[in-house]
Amino acid sequence: MTRRFILSFLSALLILLLAPLVPSAEAQASLVAVRVPVAGQELWARSGIADELVIDYGAFTWALVSPAELVALESDADAFQVYPNPYALTLGGETFDPLLSPPRVSPELSVLADPGKPRLHLMQFYGPTKSRWLLELEASGLEIVQYIHPFTYVVWGTADALDAQTQQDFLRWTGDYLPAYALLPMYRTQTDEHVRVRILIHPAAGLEETLQAIAALGGTQIEAQSGLDPVFDLVTVILPGTQLPAVAALPGVYTLQPVSTDGGDRGEMSNQVNAGNVFSNNRAYPGYLSWLGRVGLSGAGVVMANVDSGVDQEHPDLVSRVLPCSGFTCGDDAASHHGTHTAGIMAGDGSSAVMDSNGFLRGLGMAPGAMLVEQLYAPTYYAPGGMLTLMTQSYRNDAVISNNSWGPGSRPVGYDADTRLVDVGVRDADPEQPGNQPLTYVLSIMNGNGGTSSQGTPDEAKNVFSVGSTQMQYSTGSQNLEINNLSINSAYGPALDGRNLPLMVAPGCYVDSSVLSSGYGMICGTSMSAPHVSGAAALFFEKYREQFGSDPSPALVKAAFLPVAYDLAGHLDANGRVLGHPFDSKQGWGRLNLAAVLNPPDEVLYFDQEYVFTESGQTWTVEITLKKPADILRAMLAWCDAPGHGLGGTTPAWVNDLDLSIEIDGQTYYGNNFGDDGLSIPGGTPDDKNNTEGIFLGSLPAGTYTLTVTAANISADGVPNFGGDLDQDFAMVIYFGERLPPPPVFSYIFPLFINR
Repeated sequence: MTRRFILSFLSALLILLLAPLVPSAEAQASLVAVRVPVAGQELWARSGIADELVIDYGAFTWALVSPAELVALESDADAFQVYPNPYALTLGGETFDPLLSPPRVSPELSVLADPGKPRLHLMQFYGPTKSRWLLELEASGLEIVQYIHPFTYVVWGTADALDAQTQQDFLRWTGDYLPAYALLPMYRTQTDEHVRVRILIHPAAGLEETLQAIAALGGTQIEAQSGLDPVFDLVTVILPGTQLPAVAALPGVYTLQPVSTDGGDRGEMSNQVNAGNVFSNNRAYPGYLSWLGRVGLSGAGVVMANVDSGVDQEHPDLVSRVLPCSGFTCGDDAASHHGTHTAGIMAGDGSSAVMDSNGFLRGLGMAPGAMLVEQLYAPTYYAPGGMLTLMTQSYRNDAVISNNSWGPGSRPVGYDADTRLVDVGVRDADPEQPGNQPLTYVLSIMNGNGGTSSQGTPDEAKNVFSVGSTQMQYSTGSQNLEINNLSINSAYGPALDGRNLPLMVAPGCYVDSSVLSSGYGMICGTSMSAPHVSGAAALFFEKYREQFGSDPSPALVKAAFLPVAYDLAGHLDANGRVLGHPFDSKQGWGRLNLAAVLNPPDEVLYFDQEYVFTESGQTWTVEITLKKPADILRAMLAWCDAPGHGLGGTTPAWVNDLDLSIEIDGQTYYGNNFGDDGLSIPGGTPDDKNNTEGIFLGSLPAGTYTLTVTAANISADGVPNFGGDLDQDFAMVIYFGERLPPPPVFSYIFPLFINR
């Protein structure tokens, strides 16, 4: 035995002895994850648990424990949260623990083209991301591509570079990114019939080389765009359906999806309902312009994009509201009833003075002092980066709000490539310009007629302001007093990954507004609900500019409106069932309440992206001092999350996870944990899915209260063009004062007719 061999053996033994005691795959099968906040760290000492694996994040500890150890902790159940199956991945339509039960994949979707070349792989950590872990992987020659919940990254590199990292103590599992993950089951049964598909390709694979390979497989009419998506090149191509698996196997192909082609289009009385100017029986009364005059707002100086199917720019209530537009998406002479109707709801100024039989101005919109830019969504949205191109041209025409009463797809397909691009654009609508150019994107969800997950695309986007529909009028023009019922056309969530949608509801069925030939008409649809919210947002922009001298972020716009929306509990959903309290996937956070946002009775606190998290486990706190008792405190946290995976299906799309909490009398209240009365209750598990989190508390005595935002997982670049690759900012709005009165519930129901 040589001296060199002995030294090598001793060195290997020393490394083995010093390595953390990571449990084997077999041992991990019975383990569960627990998260212990810093206040509960003494649990470990009291329980006497010998930790299998513990990771300290500062604000909390993440650990794997056995069932027996979990029982030992349960006497302090309020001091920790349990996460069963914390490593279950959903990819390619399958949910599996990659270490314990790899998915069953057909041969044609498991064979990799050119396996010796650099390509996409997967790596799963033991817990929330630490920046040093990513730095170590990058130092080895691996490129971080995309985060996928839970604790998993798509990376680019050679198989050798991947193998060299398998002994890292923070790595739980590594594996190939299989063609099955790029092509969802619903798209695998294509015939020889040609289909237009959208493909996301990693640039390191070589775009030209990949396009040549696609052409060799029968691809025609190939279009490509680079630089719009922050990670991937975007391609559309027509392919024989039978060749989709072969394209999915090419190095660098991240996902391919058929281009959605089944989408399309989704007066003063409704404005008064939004402003709360109704009698005790819910009947609205005229005077919206007078109300705007009292609050001193009209939307002046605010530009909104009406992305639709055309606007009659010569309509007397719109002729002074439409600005010149530059770009190939501009509407010019195109006009439709639908686009003219939504434009009128947004910003019609009532100049025609035409009134209905009840004295309401038929052409008066929500923000009659705002200006509009007209854009056509078709055919641009078919292009590789079409969804973001529309947003770019909105921004370049000075719009700060984009109203979208349409969508490319009418059925739920999950968080797909189009949806990803919309989330990219909310944070930065013009990637070619330095810095970030935010755009508040208001979206009417699909007319899905209730049910479960009846949304379309891009309804599952995280950063948009998604809106469902409530009842407003009859097709005759008379008011429907059941304004707190959802209309039967409105879609429900949840998103296919479990997130709640829509975020809010507003009048949509029927609504009186402008139509072609200088006329007016009643139209029913979620399309009519979104422009109410866009106009409301324009009024808030004006108010915020006057108060702070800057524009609110898209996250702050949501945080301002959501916590004071009307709770519709006790009223009826689209299927005639009784609604519960928010937050849900029917009413979201409730019905639009314009007065509470623009003319609140008490002071409101705004925090708009003032702090940036850069590591999991960091915290931000704010102290609220109540000099007198408050009937209620309503706090809403919202953030523009980093772009999700874009794969579609049921794969979770959330990336950076923030948690809102407040401690009162030794008890912790977490965001989105509500009781039967709609108010927050102590305990429970923090919401790890939704990027809006609310805490609603009642009957607070005078005193000082501390709200905390915890970075539960900072796993990607939530603030592009700023700082490093791991960061996330947020917005928060806090209302406190008197309890909002619930909308009255009536026992009578009027008949409702829908235009089709």
